[in-house]
Amino acid sequence: MHTLLVGLALAVGAPALKDRTPPEPSILGNWKLTEWLSPNGAKNAIAEGSGVEFLPGGKRIWRDGPDDTEERSYKLYPKTSPAAIDLIRAAGMQEPTVHPAIFKIDGDKLVIVIGPPNGERPKSIDQADPYMLMRFERIHKKD
Repeated sequence: MHTLLVGLALAVGAPALKDRTPPEPSILGNWKLTEWLSPNGAKNAIAEGSGVEFLPGGKRIWRDGPDDTEERSYKLYPKTSPAAIDLIRAAGMQEPTVHPAIFKIDGDKLVIVIGPPNGERPKSIDQADPYMLMRFERIHKKD
């Protein structure tokens, strides 16, 4: 009986085995735009210094070159598959424009497949005909 109680106490007190899968990489941080495809699949020109910085609290800074920045916002739906994001752009006094999108992070690479403004969210990262596709590489801070 004593052995049973000790065994039970150890089992209850032992830390539970947890899923040891590493956490998903975070979209937070600074990203350099490396490829930008239009709805017709044409490559858009990318100005040097273009990219986006995703900040906590749904704020992002879009850079269209080193001297052209605009504060925008976003909303994550990370528990969806594929991970979903709304890219939100203020429209002055009107309702903001919401671009429903999905994204995938693979190490230091980010792919965002963007649907039409206020339209349907893309279903797959490999979707043959997205509204827009953007590829980024993470910018690491220099020490």
